[in-house]
Amino acid sequence: MKKNVLAFDFGASSGRVILGKYADGKIELEEIHRFANTPIEKNGTLSWDFPYLFQQILVGIKKATATNSVDSLGIDTWGVDFGLLDEGGQLILNPVNYRDLRTKGILTEAAKYLDLETIYQRTGNQIMEINTLFQLLAVKLQQPELFKKAKTFLFMPDLMNYFLTGKMKAERSIASTSQLINAQTKKWDEDLMKTFGFSKLLFPSLVTEGNFLGMTNRELGVEPIAVFNVCQHDTASAVVSVPSNQESLFVSCGTWSLVGTELNRPIINEKAFQYNLTNESGMNGTTHFLKNCTGLWIIQEVKRNLEKPNRKYSYDEITDLAYQAPAFKTLIDTDHPDFIRPGNMIARIKEYARKTKQAIPETDGEIFRCIYESLAMKYKYTFLEISDAVGKNYQTVNIVGGGSQSKILCQMVADAANFQVSAGPVEATAIGNLSVQLLAQNVFKDLQEVRGWIKKEFEIKQYVPSKRRLNWDLQFERYQLLLDQEE
Repeated sequence: MKKNVLAFDFGASSGRVILGKYADGKIELEEIHRFANTPIEKNGTLSWDFPYLFQQILVGIKKATATNSVDSLGIDTWGVDFGLLDEGGQLILNPVNYRDLRTKGILTEAAKYLDLETIYQRTGNQIMEINTLFQLLAVKLQQPELFKKAKTFLFMPDLMNYFLTGKMKAERSIASTSQLINAQTKKWDEDLMKTFGFSKLLFPSLVTEGNFLGMTNRELGVEPIAVFNVCQHDTASAVVSVPSNQESLFVSCGTWSLVGTELNRPIINEKAFQYNLTNESGMNGTTHFLKNCTGLWIIQEVKRNLEKPNRKYSYDEITDLAYQAPAFKTLIDTDHPDFIRPGNMIARIKEYARKTKQAIPETDGEIFRCIYESLAMKYKYTFLEISDAVGKNYQTVNIVGGGSQSKILCQMVADAANFQVSAGPVEATAIGNLSVQLLAQNVFKDLQEVRGWIKKEFEIKQYVPSKRRLNWDLQFERYQLLLDQEE
């Protein structure tokens, strides 16, 4: 069987269009189009440039169909963000970026409607200001006229699919990031909506991954192509491509790091709430029990801070500098609020070191090594939380996505956690996206077969703990004390 399937993978900093040419058990991946995803700031609001992003979808389709027949396409994006449509089905304004300040302090307002622990018990979602529930509450409180004008709510990939096909649906994995889905029923929590004053008519019906949504509209000036609802949350797509059918941990590592495990049911208990772990929907009704941790975002920001017109660091150069720097000079909590927003990340790292009475990193290499070591520490810290909440001991972790290319990070994770690390595939999200389309078209019979195929078809590198890892145990105690000081 031959199939040409197109994956649109939108990350929080860039997007790409990947064509998968499948034939007789082999697949060739071709990057058709790549583009920046740069937020725009207007009148003090940080938003996504939706018209530009949608135009890139059309560019990608035209480039792909210029020399290939294309059987289907699917779109995945980051979670929580959304667009609001008016009565005529028009986008009221650009979707607001989750890093916008409108939700700062919103948890205090949300608790006036319903206490946060009860919200967690109902939804199973990690309590974060950026979650959809709290963003929508911010719209209601801060922009009541706009809120009244809104007639339809669509998550980012659903919004893109709507402008492609005219069909309004919400795919389950992307909806599960919102804090508006009941974790047990995996349906919209209408009682929660009522509590917060959200009409259930605002939200479209839910569909499962692999659903055929419709054909692209001819009026767009592109070839008619079948559009499938894939696992539209990029993490859910990435987990599809984890090359293992055994119980293990995973890290989907990009701008964010999604650290978790795949379960048959949600875990909603006192420990899960205490650790602020989240339950999100995966393939075949599974639960991704995880924590949203800062990923390569801080590295990306420091890299941007250091760039000059005639000087740009490559990631290989960054790795070399980090290797040459002294170990464990400075550690940071990569999830500290100081590191969430764009800005002068180098100054913030130095200020964090001052506040926590640590040595201040001075060279570029010391800054980069500090971030990599701190990420590995945060992963281990989260592994232990997940193990405690689930009641299982894990011995292996699969790192997928762009971060799996970072040899220094993968080795540090192996040393910090004392785990075997499997790294890859690199294009995990796109591969997961393509795989769901192939499943929907009966190329594969089930997810187990897909994962076995991915393990054989794509390069997976192995990392084992090194002889120097004992230093990591000693430094982890220091790291735990650092986090304890913040509480």
